Amino acid sequence: MSAVLLTGAGSGIGAATALRLERSGHRVFAAVHDPHDGEILAKQSSDALSVHQVDVTNAESVRALIAEVDAALGEQGLDAVVNVAGEGVAGPLELLPIDSLRHQLDVNVVGTVAVTQLALPLLRRGTPGRVVFVGSMGGLVSVQLAGAYHASKYAVEAIADAWRQELAPDGIAVSLVEPGPVSTPLWAKAIQTLDRLPASDRYAERVDAFRESLRKASKNGASPHKVAETIEHALTSAHPRTRYPIGAAAVVVPKIRRLIPDRLFDKAAQRVTS
Repeated sequence: MSAVLLTGAGSGIGAATALRLERSGHRVFAAVHDPHDGEILAKQSSDALSVHQVDVTNAESVRALIAEVDAALGEQGLDAVVNVAGEGVAGPLELLPIDSLRHQLDVNVVGTVAVTQLALPLLRRGTPGRVVFVGSMGGLVSVQLAGAYHASKYAVEAIADAWRQELAPDGIAVSLVEPGPVSTPLWAKAIQTLDRLPASDRYAERVDAFRESLRKASKNGASPHKVAETIEHALTSAHPRTRYPIGAAAVVVPKIRRLIPDRLFDKAAQRVTS
């Protein structure tokens, strides 16, 4: 039985992945932010899955999480870390409170690094472990009104690339999962950040249109179970890929973006987000 630490397990991709891994015979340390989400997850799983509350933006909380996992493992090493925890902050950069930008980067970027750093000694304890980062198509292509979110996912791309090179001598494989739109609670939370923005005639129409596009993404996005299936492949394949784009949009749009001029892409993006 392999042992996997997974953040963001309270809902969406994280919950789907935690349950899939547990039902496939893995021992899962499921880290959640909301205790209520943890209670729901625990009721759906067996004793092979343990729930741990963590705030990835709080250093003491992250240290406590790793200490709990370390104590539970004993002599056993950790086989994998899966970084799913993330949030989506939406809104024009001009109107976005700086604290919102800081929180976006703290959760999606700094928190991801903090968890992985402290987990590395556990990954080295046994056979070389694996690290999986859940990025996004939004880490390859940017559109208006989601600059903070895109910045965080571009950063995850860079971090995954750097860590893949740094950990290769230890035999630790690093994979990056890049989904297109997925039907998760992230979109509803992003809409809430839009609703809290100060009123602005300059952006009002675009914000309204973007709010509707987020609702469509929540309704029509891919199933989080598809992403969970891909994460499991990254953890169990004898030869895991470095990148796993998920969905036609995640495959096609970044390729098109690299081929067309900036201003032409800007016009296409405006039609989608306004």
